[in-house]
Amino acid sequence: MGAAFRAENIEQHYGRRRILTSCTLEAAEGECIGVAGRNGSGKSTLLQILAGVRRPAGGSLTFRGKNLLASGSGIGSLVAYVPQTNPLIEELSARENLQLLAGRKVSHQEEICKKLQLEELFPMKVSRMSGGMKRRVAIACALTEHPPVLVMDEPTSALDLYQREIIMNYLATYRQEGGIIVMATHDIEEMAFCDRLYLIRGGTSEECLPEYAVKCIKGEREL
Repeated sequence: MGAAFRAENIEQHYGRRRILTSCTLEAAEGECIGVAGRNGSGKSTLLQILAGVRRPAGGSLTFRGKNLLASGSGIGSLVAYVPQTNPLIEELSARENLQLLAGRKVSHQEEICKKLQLEELFPMKVSRMSGGMKRRVAIACALTEHPPVLVMDEPTSALDLYQREIIMNYLATYRQEGGIIVMATHDIEEMAFCDRLYLIRGGTSEECLPEYAVKCIKGEREL
């Protein structure tokens, strides 16, 4: 199966500081790709580029051969993005956030809401929710248009086992239905969930096994 989603030779810098110099990754439909690396290695920057939140200084990004960096590419309808920080409006309820971000009624999204067990959260204000609840609502908001690619920054970081299970079960279903997942992670269980793993270090990417990535992150292997 060939790659449907591909980032090639991605570069990014802040002033004179080069964050990414040549990062390449690819994913076929139905695959989950992990992105690992030490704090400050550029994982979040790379994910923002993949999601169209930030433009790279160089490189290419394609989906099914379509140039996603071209003007009018419609990347927002193809790639959903769930950042590590909460993107929801705290003063609004889950239902109101879904309606606002989706631009349509929640009833149109019954299936995803059911899979993420959101029904009981509809009337609750985001400000009263736990981190796991917020993450589940954020995922539902990001996927309202059923995009084929989901980019997530540490999807279950700091969540309890119950919340993690709900989210990982949904991600497994999304992948089984042909969706592509790209997640930044430092969690060994999330790494094991991925079909392939890329380690970001020195501004470049390399495909590796989870055990190797963990050793590099811990400094047990020379960077």
